[in-house]
Amino acid sequence: MNARAAMRYATNDVETGVHSSNSQQLIVLLYERLFDHLKIGKKELENGRYGIESFTKATELIQQGLLACLDYKGGAEVAQNLGAIYEWSLREIINARVTKSPEKIQEVLDVLTPLYEAWISLAPKEPIPVLQAVSSGNPVRVAAGY
Repeated sequence: MNARAAMRYATNDVETGVHSSNSQQLIVLLYERLFDHLKIGKKELENGRYGIESFTKATELIQQGLLACLDYKGGAEVAQNLGAIYEWSLREIINARVTKSPEKIQEVLDVLTPLYEAWISLAPKEPIPVLQAVSSGNPVRVAAGY
């Protein structure tokens, strides 16, 4: 997926059905925490472990954060496409755990990264105080608490 296509997916919060005064910043934070957990889980797989806690948190972030905020009626094709990508990501995470494949986790990261970058470009540049405090922490420590 190229950057232009990713930008179309994240054109604005109305199309995706996310409703919050700082919804773009919240989505960016969701992606950052998701990436933290996927990277920790990938490292666990590389070390012969299953990364249960990291992958559980990653799937919860996808299900309860990214998927839950989609408005399939109002967001139409954009929401459907994002939903399909998120559902695919969930399946790949499960498959990676079963097969102990860090490569599959890297594929998920590679697919989600352009979407994350699109959201970064859309998010207001002034961080909201709560997100700034969380984002400035150690990613591993922050990821452990979500």
